[in-house]
Amino acid sequence: MTYYNTNDETGTDLRDAWTQTANQNDLIFQLFADNPDQGYSPEDVELRCLDLGKTWPITSIRRALHTLTEEGNLTKTSELQKSSYGRNAHIWRLASD
Repeated sequence: MTYYNTNDETGTDLRDAWTQTANQNDLIFQLFADNPDQGYSPEDVELRCLDLGKTWPITSIRRALHTLTEEGNLTKTSELQKSSYGRNAHIWRLASD
């Protein structure tokens, strides 16, 4: 999985960041894999993660969605729903084979 090292981390800090990113991506991918007919916005994913005790920033969730989309695991759809900020948010779905 991908960690974008924008802070020039090194050593154990970098290793810990890679591990955390892998865990985020894996858990988020599993959410979609366990619910293949369900679509989720970034806020939906955030709420599901909170239910599991994961308090990840929405920016990390968006990064994971982007990475999983780039890898071909998820698809960003044209479906929209209102976010808690009153703005439209795209829905992601598990990529079909």
